[in-house]
Amino acid sequence: MISRDTYIALTKFGIVGGLSFFVDLSVYYGLSQFIPTWMAKSAGIVVATYVNYQLNKHWTWGASDRNTMRLAKYLLLYTLSGSANVISNELLLAGLPKMELNAMVTILNSGYEFGLAAVKIHKFVAVIAATALGMIINFLGQKIWVFKAESKD
Repeated sequence: MISRDTYIALTKFGIVGGLSFFVDLSVYYGLSQFIPTWMAKSAGIVVATYVNYQLNKHWTWGASDRNTMRLAKYLLLYTLSGSANVISNELLLAGLPKMELNAMVTILNSGYEFGLAAVKIHKFVAVIAATALGMIINFLGQKIWVFKAESKD
């Protein structure tokens, strides 16, 4: 059974993760139109990591000190999880069939159609799965290692 404190931390972590995911996804999709996907994904992770650290440090784990060792641990953890995220994203992109969802608009009785929006489904599936793997690594690493409560001896 999960403790009340762990449940609350997991809930806050999930909310912060959702916001960070939105940041990651926005940067990734925006930049992937202009640069290679691995660079776009890396940039998304860097920006999302900063947002995630600040929100988790203060809100999820209640740490307000300027512990440089904590920051070093966090950056090491995010290097590991970010690498797992980028690698799994690239593996999924290589393995998934290319799928695109197009929203078209047809002007009635004119035969004229134009594209309203297009979403690359394979990119979306890959980024969701890669983010899930990173999230598992991050929660466990933050709870057990980075923000572990100091023992009061």
